[in-house]
Amino acid sequence: MPRHSKHRACDDFHATAASITRRQLIGRSLAAGVTAYMAANTPLARVLEAAEASAAETAGAPVLVSVFLPGGCDLLSTLSPAAAGGRIADLRPRLALPDSSTLPGQSDVRIHPSLKTGPGGGIAGLFGAGKIGFLPGIDYANPDLSHFHSRHFWETGLITPKSAPGWFGRWLDHHGTPDNPLQGISVGLGVSPVLRSDGAPVAAIRAPKDASLVFRGVTDRANGMGLDAWDKLAAQPVSAQPGAVAAARAARLSKSVADRMAPYGGKPVDALTARAEYPANNDLADGLKALAGMLDLPLGIRLATLDANGDFDTHDNQPEELGRSLAEVSAALSAFQADLEARGSANRVITLVWSEFGRRPEANDSDGTDHGAGGIAWVQGTRVRGGILSDFPDVTRLDREGNLAVTLDFRRVYASLIEQWLGTDAADVIPNASAFGRLGLVA
Repeated sequence: MPRHSKHRACDDFHATAASITRRQLIGRSLAAGVTAYMAANTPLARVLEAAEASAAETAGAPVLVSVFLPGGCDLLSTLSPAAAGGRIADLRPRLALPDSSTLPGQSDVRIHPSLKTGPGGGIAGLFGAGKIGFLPGIDYANPDLSHFHSRHFWETGLITPKSAPGWFGRWLDHHGTPDNPLQGISVGLGVSPVLRSDGAPVAAIRAPKDASLVFRGVTDRANGMGLDAWDKLAAQPVSAQPGAVAAARAARLSKSVADRMAPYGGKPVDALTARAEYPANNDLADGLKALAGMLDLPLGIRLATLDANGDFDTHDNQPEELGRSLAEVSAALSAFQADLEARGSANRVITLVWSEFGRRPEANDSDGTDHGAGGIAWVQGTRVRGGILSDFPDVTRLDREGNLAVTLDFRRVYASLIEQWLGTDAADVIPNASAFGRLGLVA
């Protein structure tokens, strides 16, 4: 990666974002952006019955939420050890965190001021309350600094260029139900690769009110005819033709989601009313608000994914760009936490916040940083172990490429959450899971 970039986000980042969008849209059906991962011959009535049964069986079960910060969030401008302040200032004089921005209760750690944005002091306030466990230096050995490759590795939990289910999807393949597509949801227009499964049904939905099929720009009569055709397609037997199988599967799954959400899409439903004030004009906040409400409904949600709408690929103008993106994330996540706590559901939700890699410790010539290693992630919730949970990379001991050393493999975090929070064997999901050890993440 060159040390100077004329563009705020590199071509690799834009190409990756476009590729992911195409993959997500391919998985969309006619309603609510729903995947076609579902047993082809499952009758629709059975789907709805099974979804209701699944929701009843999983009431109160732990929920794991994944929030992705796209682009590669810079560790040293997000969280940094005060003792290394002199060296960091030498490497990036215009990007170093101010001395005054210390982490609550941690005078030896500095935090980006934007992470104090939001209810209760934002992410910094949640840390002070013991509800954030920061994971500095997270990455994997011999990091690949491509957005596309690194994101794929994090999404699947596998260091392989081959196509594979996401690590959430694999967990559902082992421990989910074959009938409830709402057990794993991506809050948005397309299913996250993290949730891609081999067979377990999953869904994408922005909000309950959006889970319906509408033919825009046609008469009421034509719209009704279209809905009738959808109903028939969802109910018909599946032929042996691959195209017909795919169409019927997609229609059946999307119809089941729409029917399941129909009671919540019309008149106001108390469970969907936010119990905290969310920031306006913030897509992540909108998604988290919808998710908090859906977690209060009998839907059987166990896993959920969201993408932040900021751009963390800060090759240029990092002070402004990173500050804005971190402020949006902090405001959204702190409002989500306040909402869950007001609802009384916070003790069953843990959120993992991650990015595909870190950035180089030395600034480039554009007031930015280029692709590097040793990034930042965190876990959030009332049940997490608060504090700084991994070692900061030593800024005086960079690798041969001038990158930070990796102090924590992300698969160790995945294995720890699977066992400590979801209560299942990590080896079902993460190959060679025993090799990564475990990190105490749940209090």
